[in-house]
Amino acid sequence: MAIENLKRLFDILGAIAGILVLLPFALLVALVIKISDRGPVFYRQTRVGRFGKPFRIWKFRSMVLNAEKLGGSLTKEEDPRITRIGRLLRKSKFDELPQLWNVLMGEMSFVGPRPEVPRYVDLYRAEQREILNYRPGITDLATMLFRNEEALLRGTEDVEGFYVRHCLPKKIELNLDYAKRAGVLHDLWIIFQTLCPYWVSVLVLYSMSLATSFWLTYQLRSDFQMSAADYAEFRRTVAWMVAPQVLLLMWRGQIRGLMSYFSIPEMRRTAAALIGALLIQAAIGYLVYGRLTPSRSILLMDCLLSFFSLCAVRMGVRLLRERSGLERQTRSSGPWRVAIVGTGDLATNLALDFLRSETGNRRVVAFFDDNPRNWNKRPHDIPVVGMPECLLNPEWSERLDEIVVALPNETPERVQEISDILNALPVKVTFASNWPVLHSVAD
Repeated sequence: MAIENLKRLFDILGAIAGILVLLPFALLVALVIKISDRGPVFYRQTRVGRFGKPFRIWKFRSMVLNAEKLGGSLTKEEDPRITRIGRLLRKSKFDELPQLWNVLMGEMSFVGPRPEVPRYVDLYRAEQREILNYRPGITDLATMLFRNEEALLRGTEDVEGFYVRHCLPKKIELNLDYAKRAGVLHDLWIIFQTLCPYWVSVLVLYSMSLATSFWLTYQLRSDFQMSAADYAEFRRTVAWMVAPQVLLLMWRGQIRGLMSYFSIPEMRRTAAALIGALLIQAAIGYLVYGRLTPSRSILLMDCLLSFFSLCAVRMGVRLLRERSGLERQTRSSGPWRVAIVGTGDLATNLALDFLRSETGNRRVVAFFDDNPRNWNKRPHDIPVVGMPECLLNPEWSERLDEIVVALPNETPERVQEISDILNALPVKVTFASNWPVLHSVAD
């Protein structure tokens, strides 16, 4: 009870602060929506709240007028009912801002199970209805992991059927898991992850590492006795040094990948990005006569230190992953298009084997995994698309030549379930249970 009261106090104070701070921005969004098609600014819909009590949820309108009459309540990525402004609002989650009022009124919390429409709640099994004992929220673990839900539904003809059979049970499972650990600190962590996507965290970590390398370069040049002039030059030039490096790393795909996956190809990309940044920094120094960049010796030393610094960070995170037993994916090349179900060591080694194969006749185009925490990540630049059930979407039948199931530690029941799903698809399906078998499949 004390935790619940503390959460409610946090919700009230946070809602008041959020409304006051975001009011000017909310008014701007409302004005843009009104000007775009002169329709209503807000959209209200009946949802099921705590203990099954219905309430009206508030959102900024992101679809055309009378959208529900033109289609269902669920939307997929290519849904024509979504307006141009609405796509931006949905992508940024700004359409959810009016729900601060629902939080202030006690109908919702900042963190809690996302409220569903009544007809979906009617489909809950008895054990799933336990989720109605908790106050619904603006965000939760499922919201964060299903961040790109519309992309998951892309290409599905029966959007509602797919959502009810595959997405909804996974969301309820995640929410029940959250309920066991609910608390203010856990809520703050979920809010942070919702507001700060993974790539932003990587961007901040890289920027800090690069700035530290630049500072260390000055320290080494001055034998760790930097003068006031050195500090002044460092402060004047650090932004011009780090910005090109970050931009080139983004261009080489080093921001969107998982930090814990680092290999020789990733090292080459990092080196290429930093060398490109060095050329840009040298050009800036030449054009402005050294006012925005330091001397050439500093540029060269910083390039080397930045490379080793980023490699050390990546390798450190990789070692932490390997020691903690976390495991994921990789990259590849070749004409035979392959999807891998699973993201463990078996799947990782298989993708690496495809990548390193001299024949290069297989290209891994996607991973599918039951764990939502891995979705929308790009380890070694290969996307983790979603759950294995996403393979039922017709578009994947056209984009794949083979599906390899690499789930050695999965339960027999789940493997059989996946087998039943894949057997209905018009693509080759291979089940691998150990590395020697996988190796023979790869060749």
